[in-house]
Amino acid sequence: MSAVLLLALLGFILPLPGVQALLCQFGTVQHVWKVSDLPRQWTPKNTSCDSGLGCQDTLMLIESGPQVSLVLSKGCTEAKDQEPRVTEHRMGPGLSLISYTFVCRQEDFCNNLVNSLPLWAPQPPAGACGRVGRRGRGC
Repeated sequence: MSAVLLLALLGFILPLPGVQALLCQFGTVQHVWKVSDLPRQWTPKNTSCDSGLGCQDTLMLIESGPQVSLVLSKGCTEAKDQEPRVTEHRMGPGLSLISYTFVCRQEDFCNNLVNSLPLWAPQPPAGACGRVGRRGRGC
């Protein structure tokens, strides 16, 4: 029996030529802030994914009155590639949920979301029309 066949039978997986592990940003955040504290920034760590896996960003903001709960997950995933997608749900006055998802494999560290700006823009100056919130929409 050849050594390669023996290793395969023992559960060793040989890397396929041309398939390299992807480097991704990695991290999680779960915290509640005042609405006035947004947007937020974070500093992710780096990780090497198993061969064939992609990088993902998942960010969720849940606004309830004057508070916002931020949930972030970054890292490796088996999910298929997905362009950045923002979904917004309103559940009555004072309660909304906004999510951002992105899965990529095009280059190392392609999951480079480092702040909540895709979902939350700063409020306009006093006296300006309406509130700029979710995805920077204004008047």
